[in-house]
Amino acid sequence: MNCYCCSERKFQDCCEPFIEGIAKPATAEELMRSRFSAYAIGAVEYILRSTHPSTRKFYDAESIEKWAQSSVWQKLEIISKSAGEAKDKKGSVEFKAYFLDAENNPHIHHELSNFEKYLGKWFFVGGRVF
Repeated sequence: MNCYCCSERKFQDCCEPFIEGIAKPATAEELMRSRFSAYAIGAVEYILRSTHPSTRKFYDAESIEKWAQSSVWQKLEIISKSAGEAKDKKGSVEFKAYFLDAENNPHIHHELSNFEKYLGKWFFVGGRVF
């Protein structure tokens, strides 16, 4: 099965090792893609675990789970990225996440997400929704 993040790689060779804690994303984009896949499969713990400790308190598992499970995540489109490579400490990824809500209405979540490397791991810090 192809990965939910639209990388054209198999899920088991792409985002699954990150979600399962077997590997860690080397770039901000890999983390962003794995978080999209986590929404697609309802991996709430990973979404919270991959959120920076300083901003994690602003997100709650119940809201994340409700949005993840009431939506059908269709496609991820990376618009642009800035820094966020393995050697960087910060980076950003602009993306569009296409999904259907509980009533089957189509939506596009367009966001510029910010990431930071902390203790050698990439974390989602926050984002600006367009």
